Amino acid sequence: MADFVIMGNATEYCEVMCREIIGRENVLFINEPNNFKSDFIKSLDLLFQKVSTKTNLSFFPSFRFKSYFCGVSISERDDLCFIFFDSNAHARDKIFLKYIREKYKAKLILYVMNPTSTIELNSELCSNYYDLVFTVYANDANHYGWHTSNHIYSKIPEIKPSEYDGYDTDVFFIGRAKNRLQKILHTFEFLASHDIKCDFHIVDADEKEKRYANDINYSKWLPYKEVLKRMCRSKCILEILQKMGEGPTLRTTEAVVYNKKIITNYAEAAANPFYDDRFVHVFDIPENINLSFIKEDINPHYNYNGEYSANNFLKRVEEFLFKGKSFSGKA
Repeated sequence: MADFVIMGNATEYCEVMCREIIGRENVLFINEPNNFKSDFIKSLDLLFQKVSTKTNLSFFPSFRFKSYFCGVSISERDDLCFIFFDSNAHARDKIFLKYIREKYKAKLILYVMNPTSTIELNSELCSNYYDLVFTVYANDANHYGWHTSNHIYSKIPEIKPSEYDGYDTDVFFIGRAKNRLQKILHTFEFLASHDIKCDFHIVDADEKEKRYANDINYSKWLPYKEVLKRMCRSKCILEILQKMGEGPTLRTTEAVVYNKKIITNYAEAAANPFYDDRFVHVFDIPENINLSFIKEDINPHYNYNGEYSANNFLKRVEEFLFKGKSFSGKA
């Protein structure tokens, strides 16, 4: 069995995604960019990273890179695999990636959970520094020759019903404004005008573009447990993509795992193995949303059986990299 160091994306939901493998004997999970105590040192480190990217010169690597492991002790060995989430602070740091490969003789894996049209990701960097790249987006996999993967996700222990009190809405939405704010607001207008109770949370919206401030929450991102509570107390989840074809998002995964109805503008939603038109409603423009779908009292069941588990993902990585090789020891 191979040993893994998971370099997360410093989010609460990343811990949820990897929950079932955190603490495993052959897995180390690091979900912070560094353990620097001083804000000045953190700022200095960011400056060094930028300069290193442009010049290929390394500044105080042993000190800085040790901090990137956040106090976790990693033994030098040749049967180790580092898995980076695409939004990890160091996933594009060529000098750090080279340091890992040379010091630990490790394999490097990149897990991409964002479409390349919305993030800065150099395909040449992926080819030169990563042994394998997995993406949840089939279009990117086909274009760059990467491997497709499910979203990684682990269901957290059931939230007690008493925690749901006070949340009783028809449609729940949460997401960053990005370049889809007008789509989100248009959808809200249509639903609200038809007496659909909405629980909308939009983050990072431009102050000038905020509308319906009395009905839409524009504050900071909710704690992930709160997101799940609100999702579970709503009849439907709403998924709105930034651009057509850039799906599925984490919302689809949550709908499947927690057996929730979902409304989505992802045109290719029917390709999902869990697709069931009783539970998934695809729309192109808000005016074509079937309001009866929202109001119908039905308990979805997608027959999910752990297909999104992080454990399955690690097994797949092992099959690609280490098939036929036996391992021993710990990370």
